[in-house]
Amino acid sequence: MKEQQFNEIIAWQKETFGQATAFSKIEHLKEEIEELAVDVAIDGIDKRLEFADCFFLLFGAAAADGMTYQDICNAIQEKFEINKKRKWGNPDENGVVKHVS
Repeated sequence: MKEQQFNEIIAWQKETFGQATAFSKIEHLKEEIEELAVDVAIDGIDKRLEFADCFFLLFGAAAADGMTYQDICNAIQEKFEINKKRKWGNPDENGVVKHVS
């Protein structure tokens, strides 16, 4: 996502959902993740739009909590560098792999 698109989405969210908070967006995100999980499980034709809903809410929550586009990009890069240095375990029964150090 480019910064201009991020800023347009955040401005639209503020105008349309002015009372929403970072917390309320996260609660909504939980619901959208469930919808996404169903679409992924059934290989739904519009699952890409469910991914988009989740991105909108996650980025919107970050912005509502005071993060800018650049803050998000920096945090993603910082966490990526941390994750590259970690040791990772084996997948569990759901295919989830967690770090062990």
